[in-house]
Amino acid sequence: MNFKYFKVASLLLALSAMLSACGKSESTATQASVETVATRVDQFQGVAANQKVAVLVGKSTVAVVPHDGSKPTRVQLKGIASLIDVATCADGSFVALDFYKKVWTSSDDGQSWSSKATPEVFRPLGLACGSNNSYWIVGSNSSIANSVNRGASWSVSSTGEDAMFNTVQFIDGQTAFVTGEFGTFKKSTDGGKTWATSSIGPEFYPYAALFTSAREGFVTSLTGIIMHTKDGGASWSATKNPTGLSQFGLINVDGRIYSVGLGGTVLSFNGGQWSPVKIENFGAPYLKGVANVGKGSFLVAGGNGAWKVVSAKN
Repeated sequence: MNFKYFKVASLLLALSAMLSACGKSESTATQASVETVATRVDQFQGVAANQKVAVLVGKSTVAVVPHDGSKPTRVQLKGIASLIDVATCADGSFVALDFYKKVWTSSDDGQSWSSKATPEVFRPLGLACGSNNSYWIVGSNSSIANSVNRGASWSVSSTGEDAMFNTVQFIDGQTAFVTGEFGTFKKSTDGGKTWATSSIGPEFYPYAALFTSAREGFVTSLTGIIMHTKDGGASWSATKNPTGLSQFGLINVDGRIYSVGLGGTVLSFNGGQWSPVKIENFGAPYLKGVANVGKGSFLVAGGNGAWKVVSAKN
């Protein structure tokens, strides 16, 4: 039995506590204010943004924050749900990952959401939207699955090994990366048809990953270590995290890399090491969601309903 899996699954639940465009909505949206779009009981697990809005997801709630400052929306999903990740597709639609083996899709800037089941054979833990608006999820049993029809059907690839994959990212139509338990690192150069496997390090447990190109990338961990590669994952080096705190999310803002994590930390990568970013009048037990919202700014969100738009000039 993989006890680390249950530990990670419990953490995700503790932190939090696709149909086609014409599908029936399984959500209810209400207008809110900046002050009421989030509550202290919200535990945001992911953030994504398109050209118009940012969406913050956690448990059965989605907060929609327009970039232009107009009224936000608070959306309640029907039934039992625990959203743990969210991504933006090339067409501007959103897809969110549900711990309870579903994906939720919105094609109207987060105002309504519908769900489709993910494969029963594994527990989903990470999500990405690939080329042609395809969905990609990774999770337990060393599994990778993709759907080319917004979750109506899935193709699953699994080695059957007792390990979790936590992140998946496509940087273009052909190049993709997956990270997972025991420092597992997988790379595809043919759009996810085949995957080459290597290692970040046997004792390294990845949590979040961000590649800025086919060669350069960063991977965070629950132990606070942040690994860096400049050769597409062939080799890795540890970067200095002065806080030593777990890091849960990464973002690239105009060429500057930021990391967010436990204790509401925000770090900026400068010259090979990370420096804390001071944010006035803001506090959170953790930050997990982060997304680029344009104009040199990014939105962070996490525990106790905390969220804020941060200028990259900080």
